[in-house]
This record gives sequence, C-alpha cells and structure tokens, in this order.
Amino acid sequence: MKWQTLAELDTEALGRAADLYKSLSSAGDRGKDELNRNVAPGIRGKLAGRAANAALRQVGQLADNFHYMQGQTGLIRTNIDLLQEILCKAKTKLNQTLQEAKREGFTVESDGSVSYSSAVTEDDDESKPYGSTTNGADIKKMRAREIAQEIFDAVEQATEADKTYARVLRRLKADDELHVSSGDWNDTAADAEASRKAAAKTGPDLPHPPEGRSPKENKRWWDLLDDEERDHYLALYPAEIGALDGLPADIRDEANRAELATTEGRYETELNQLLTEKPSGWKDRRNHINETLKGIEAIESRFDRTGIKELPSAYLLGFDPKGRGDGRIILANGNPDTADHTAIHVPGTTAKLSTIDGDLHRMDRLWRHSAKAAGRDASVSTITWLDYDAPDISPGHNPTRGKFADEGAEPLRGFTEGTQAAQGGPDASHTTVSGHSYGSAVVGEAAKGHHLAADDIMFQGSPGVHVRRAEDLGVGADHVWAVAADNTVDDTMVRQGGRAFHGGGPDRAIPTDTRFGGNVMDYGPWRGPMGHGKFWDEKPDGDPTVSLYNMAQVVAGDYTNVTLKQ
Repeated sequence: MKWQTLAELDTEALGRAADLYKSLSSAGDRGKDELNRNVAPGIRGKLAGRAANAALRQVGQLADNFHYMQGQTGLIRTNIDLLQEILCKAKTKLNQTLQEAKREGFTVESDGSVSYSSAVTEDDDESKPYGSTTNGADIKKMRAREIAQEIFDAVEQATEADKTYARVLRRLKADDELHVSSGDWNDTAADAEASRKAAAKTGPDLPHPPEGRSPKENKRWWDLLDDEERDHYLALYPAEIGALDGLPADIRDEANRAELATTEGRYETELNQLLTEKPSGWKDRRNHINETLKGIEAIESRFDRTGIKELPSAYLLGFDPKGRGDGRIILANGNPDTADHTAIHVPGTTAKLSTIDGDLHRMDRLWRHSAKAAGRDASVSTITWLDYDAPDISPGHNPTRGKFADEGAEPLRGFTEGTQAAQGGPDASHTTVSGHSYGSAVVGEAAKGHHLAADDIMFQGSPGVHVRRAEDLGVGADHVWAVAADNTVDDTMVRQGGRAFHGGGPDRAIPTDTRFGGNVMDYGPWRGPMGHGKFWDEKPDGDPTVSLYNMAQVVAGDYTNVTLKQ
C-alpha cells in the first residue's frame, strides 16, 4: 500500500459493509430464535405423528442454517470492524503527519521520502540550544527523518492489517448448498481461531476476556462494553464468554450454543478420520468422542423438548467436552435472570456429560411441578449444574474421598453468585440449591461459612454434607431440607456408607438424621427396593410422587404444603 492510497482511503465503506453483515447476522439470530423458541415448540405442543416429525426435522435444519449464517456473518462483521479500526487509526496518524510536514515546510515525495530546502536561515542558527554543536541543517534533517518514519509506520501498519484480514476474510466462505454439515461447523471453529490470531497480530483494542475475576466484576466488565464490543467478543471468544459467571443468561446461552455446534462438528470430523486411519491409541480417543457426542445429543434432545408439556426454552449456561473431568454442562429450564424462583441442582456420583440425560429429565419434572406450585403469576427456572469432577466408583476415583467436593465448592459458589448478580441481587429471586448423593457433599462444602448465595438448601439421598448441623449451612436450619428413600437398598447404602466420610462432626450426622436439625421431608409410599434415583419420579398419570411434590413446594417457597417425615 502506498501512502497516497492510505491518505485517500474510504474507511466509511468498510463501516457500511460491516453494518450489512451485522444486519445479516441479526436476521440469522432472529430466524434461529423464532424457529427454536416459537415454531418448533408450537408444533410439538399441538401436533404429533409422522408429518409433525418431518416438519420438525425441516424446522431444525432451517434453524441450524440460520445459526450457521449468524455465526459466519458475525465473524465477517467482526473482522471488517477490527480492520476498519486499524485502518482508521493509521489513516488519522498519516494525515496528521502530512499536515505537520506541510506546516513545517517539508515536502513528502511520492515514494514517502521527505525533502526540504537546504538553505539555513539566520533564525535557524539562533535557534540552536546554548553550547549545541547541531546547526539548523542538522535539525531539519533529523526532523525529516522523523516524519518519513512516521509515514512509513502508518503505511506499514495499514498494509500488514490489510494483508492479514484479507487472508481471514477469504476463508469465511460457505459451501454453495442448503445443508450445514459437521464439516461446515468444524470450519467455523477454525475460522474463529484464525480471526483471533489476526486480532492478536494486528493489535486492535480488544483485550482477551477477563480471567480470575469475581462474578460481580465480570458483570461490571460486560455492562461497560458497548453493543459492538459485545458482538465482537461473542464472535471471537464464545467458549470464554459462555463460561463467565455473572453475565446474562441469554448471552451465555448464545455463546455456549455456538461452542456446542462447533464442538460437535469438530468431533464428528475427527471421528470419521479416526475410523478411517486408525492411528496408535485411536480407541481411547474414539471412546471420548463418542461419549461427548452422546452428551451433546442429550443436550440437543432437551432443546427439542421445548414446548412439550409447557416446558420453557432451555438456556445453555455452560458447556465444555472436558471441563474439570468428564465434561461441563450447565443447563437451565427457563431464564434464571428473570425467574421468581430458581433451583440449582448438583448431580452426584458418576455424573458426567455422557450420562447427563437422566439429570436433565429430572430437572424437567422438577420445573413442571414447581411451576405449578408457584402459580401462573410466578416464573421458575430449574438448572442442572455439572461443573465439578464427580467421582466414579473406582479405586483411585471413589466417592468416599472429600477432595471432589472440596474442588467443586468454589465453582458452585461462583455460579450461584453469578446467577444472583445477573438477576439483580439477593432479593431478585428465591433460590434453592439442591444436591443429590455426592452432590450434596459439594453443596455442603460450598455452603460452609455461609458462602453460598441461596435461600434454601435441599438434599436427596445425602451421605453427609461436611458440616455437623443444619445451622452451619448459612441459610437457617428451618431452610434446610432433606429426603431419603427409606427401606431401599441403594439409598440406604449410600447414606449410611458415606456417613463416616462426609458427616461433618464427631457424631457423623447426615441431613436425614433428626439430630442434624433440618427438615426431613416425606418420601412417600415405598416404590421398590431401589430408590436412590427415584426422588423425581412421576406417577403414571403424570402427577408427582410425594418426594417430587415436596421438593417442588420448597422450590416455589410454599413451605406450608411440604409434608415432613413423621
């Protein structure tokens, strides 16, 4: 690029192009949301049969196309915006230098060199500092070099940015077909990586998203960004934005859905290569990919249940195929930012991304009956939270060890604090934090020292919660609730077997002991010898079992209708 080109560059044309792609990205976002949140749920809620299923497949494919269009055009817009920013700065610097050169009597030649009159005036001699050996001609020469260097730097910056972003923008092309394949989504991940590298290389004013800050600090950072900056972060850093506690649920959902789609595309592409090439150690990698894809299928299945039995839209608040161990999945039924009642549930032993389907269904059922208990005038959100390394039943990774709860406590505190911050403060929503089996130990560890942002704490089949008494959990003993599947083999083994490891005091009390001091809820009639996973069961007619009914009343804050164990 020549300096004359930069001086006359129409950077506003880039702005107009960026605006066009922004409108296309927004149209894709609106189309995707309309199909996912209104059209598909309407079909599921009112129609059934082969025709309905065929229509849902077509709606789903169209929603995927809109999502792909949103992501790609959003990336194009971001790259154009960042290129425009750099070119504007370079052009401004160049024109300022040209004006200074003209004002000081220098001539900028076509090749960027700077010339001046060699005649030295009397004023030039008199302007020398006292004792200086530099005459006026030397000063002129030095200044000419400075101006030439400033021109060179501006042009070099613009040229480097132009070359860098030209390469990135050329690769942002979609196949000329209507079907968005796994390969297309895989390319999207590579496109985002190339865009991040371009931004890092050329140095626009877009620092990396914050790390290690509190949820309130994350919220403050996000609130101070303008809409354009937010769009750029979503386009370039979906995984990082989706993981930030304290940000709005709809923003995290958008970021994590993008990460989900690109992960699925990347893993499906890699799986096909593994099955074809079969390199050394390929089976372990194949197993990991298959388990991850199974978890993604469960998440997408939950998306597809929106509208069935009035189930609200799902919000994907966290996703990572590895996470802290066996994958991260945080998924809300309904928007927690606007919910009057929020339940955050921590699954227990052996929970992982690949087996998350059962826990998602449990939170579906808890939402239905909590929403009914809360009434039409109140909104409810139930959240499956798996952001810790849940123990497996194996010699080196067994649930009798407390380290899994210790390591999971801080992430759980961060998420509850972030949810509260996004909601608008501690009085914005009534919040229940729930823990099943080993998950109750995570909740207990997080609540020690009154550090958990919760109004009620609820346990199912708990083996102990790392505190001696209910009053140690920080919400008041009358707001601690527990339920056991009495007279069942598996629940009795978990609770009594874990007492010595997770009971928090010398007497090894667990939440369903009277001496623990909380509320012990009624489980209801005996439903078979295995009951550790049946707390969320419904009756054949769809009504809740006693245990599910009681938990729903707690979530809705209707304590008078909770039946306690006699």
